[in-house]
Amino acid sequence: MATTPSKPTWDQVAAAKVAARDALIPQEWKIPPTDAINVIDVPKTCGVLSPAEVEITETEGPVLVEKMLKGELKSYDVTLAFCKRAAVACQLTNCLTEILFDAALANAKEIDEQYAKTQTPLGPLHGLPVSLKDNFYIEGVDTTVGFVAWANDPATKERESEMTKIMRQSGAVLFCKTNVPTAMMIAETYNNVWGYTTNPYNRKLSSGGSSGGESALLALKGSPLGVGTDIGGSIRIPASFCGLYALKPSFGRFATYGARSGLPGQEAVRSINGPMSTSLAAIELWSKAVVDKEPWKYDPNMIPIPWRDVTVPEKLCFGLIMDNGMVKPTPPVTRCLLETKAALEAAGHKVVEWSAYKHEEGHSLLNRFFTGDGGVKITKFIADGDEPYPEGLKAYKERHDSLKSNPPLVGALWDMQTDRTSYCKKALDHWLQSKEVTGTGRPFDAIISPATPHSACPKMAFSNHVAYTSIWNIMDYSATIFPVSKVDPKVDAKTEYSPRNETEKKIWDRYDAEEVVGAPVSLQLICQKLEEEKALKLTAVVAEAIKAAKK
Repeated sequence: MATTPSKPTWDQVAAAKVAARDALIPQEWKIPPTDAINVIDVPKTCGVLSPAEVEITETEGPVLVEKMLKGELKSYDVTLAFCKRAAVACQLTNCLTEILFDAALANAKEIDEQYAKTQTPLGPLHGLPVSLKDNFYIEGVDTTVGFVAWANDPATKERESEMTKIMRQSGAVLFCKTNVPTAMMIAETYNNVWGYTTNPYNRKLSSGGSSGGESALLALKGSPLGVGTDIGGSIRIPASFCGLYALKPSFGRFATYGARSGLPGQEAVRSINGPMSTSLAAIELWSKAVVDKEPWKYDPNMIPIPWRDVTVPEKLCFGLIMDNGMVKPTPPVTRCLLETKAALEAAGHKVVEWSAYKHEEGHSLLNRFFTGDGGVKITKFIADGDEPYPEGLKAYKERHDSLKSNPPLVGALWDMQTDRTSYCKKALDHWLQSKEVTGTGRPFDAIISPATPHSACPKMAFSNHVAYTSIWNIMDYSATIFPVSKVDPKVDAKTEYSPRNETEKKIWDRYDAEEVVGAPVSLQLICQKLEEEKALKLTAVVAEAIKAAKK
């Protein structure tokens, strides 16, 4: 009698996925294992890329597009260079999930041939390689979002996410997808399918989450431009850990329809899509390209607001959050807050220390929404794959186990949404009252804040404190990340401090400048709702002031 083949175990599924990915990296692109902690320069020195390919990958995205349109570069050569660098980046940090190199090179060749005949650009991202976070569906490959149960289920063309389609329509070449934590609900990037993604500036550290595969890849310049998602800090935290620029828009600007979620149907706090890059100019290029495609014609949740050319006053006033009252930032973050304040004041702007409205209440609201189903969906998806519960999701399991006999009711969700609206109104009034201290007759033009208490945290040491980012998700405000400095043990040593709570104690007890040496230190800039263009303009002002101060 024939025996029924046994179902593979979760770790067998994972091992097969990783092996299949690694087999797609050509042997001539493989590098020897290294024990180096800081690997940021390895792609330039490992010999996989030619000098010309190194130059290509060190060039900003908008410049590459311009060179391709002038005929100075071909998309095939640009794509090949980034495929090589992404392959190296993956070997160093484990940042990739699905590899699309062959399809990307074929696509780039078609773009070159078409452009040679027509001399008509395919779109504003003409021929530019773009990486996508793992939760975007792309034809022919999986979208696991870190769940074992979602492996080996490649997407059809019809299932592709709207953002995937918009990238193609804009002329982008999609060449890889990047790692995320399970369900995209952990601020570090690890899961039972792909494993842990490290920080290329210091591989003992986290690359952040949930867009941590993107942040590691982009920091190593394995992609000129990537697309992440954010529901509580998932673009901003990894961008800050890896020294990138990034934009978290308000919901309604950049298409989200068709992207996979670890909390499908949770719409009280909306997940958004946004760009990440080492280049601020690339962030603006992507943002305008997406809005110019009129996403409201494809995604019913989008708002028909064209990309706007905004001007900002010559003299600005920024609010500065030094401490959210819950967890004081570690020394390198505090140093960079003060350095940014001094740089802006030297440039002629005003900076006023300020506290946002009740960080703790906003953060609590977010946690209530995230577990509003009693942890049912995440627990089910994990059980479907017979996989162990990831450490960073234990709160969902505890919530699920505690509510088995008393599941949440719709009325409880309505109460939470009422609380959210009340909180948002009070927080808005609190910001608007700042016009009494700005001296400009306006409320703060923007707020500057830590993105997290950390520069980049050691592996498995984030402690789930996302309050610096999450309140702006509750408010649905526009925000950016900008790099400032790197951790230097000579100036960032731990100071004496008496923690106010267990989370703060855990973070400060663990902090050691030597352990996080070399980690990027970045900050967050916040504008109000649907002010993406203004946020980018003001981020450029801040970046220029920081650059001038360092001369």
